[in-house]
Amino acid sequence: MTSENAVSDFIGVLGKLAPGVEATVDAPCDPNGETFIDVKAGNFSTEVSYRPAFGFGIYIKNATFGQRPDEVFRHAGKAATRVSQLRDAFEKYGTIKQLTIADMSVLVGLGDAPEVQKKEIFLSDQQVSALGKIASHIHAMGGRLEMSVVFDDMEARLELPLSKEAE
Repeated sequence: MTSENAVSDFIGVLGKLAPGVEATVDAPCDPNGETFIDVKAGNFSTEVSYRPAFGFGIYIKNATFGQRPDEVFRHAGKAATRVSQLRDAFEKYGTIKQLTIADMSVLVGLGDAPEVQKKEIFLSDQQVSALGKIASHIHAMGGRLEMSVVFDDMEARLELPLSKEAE
């Protein structure tokens, strides 16, 4: 599939899932280059990139030079579904949120399975303490600790609440 077709598929699916969303495409001169898509609907906005060898990258946090996408989807439909989820969350909460277990269940084809929706994952105080120590050591070396979820057709940074009070 060409870059042009993949981007058109993404915009088509997004238009069906999220009517009223506007997508502005900045296509590269090189057909193998990176295409940028600015997605907006009212006060909601995010940026999506498409690279033929990698898929669709979605930027959740404010973009900075050299930042890599927060989430990557190999297929246009899943990328469009995720952008629609982000827009819906923005309309409900007034902010764009990182991927949750419930969002992920929809993306991997489990839908709104009640058994997945009910499963909240919290880290114990000991686990939080251990992660804090690891993060401190990594930070001292100039790095940062990240958690991610990886499937064959998607990958994303994952944020878990550290305790029930953190909700």
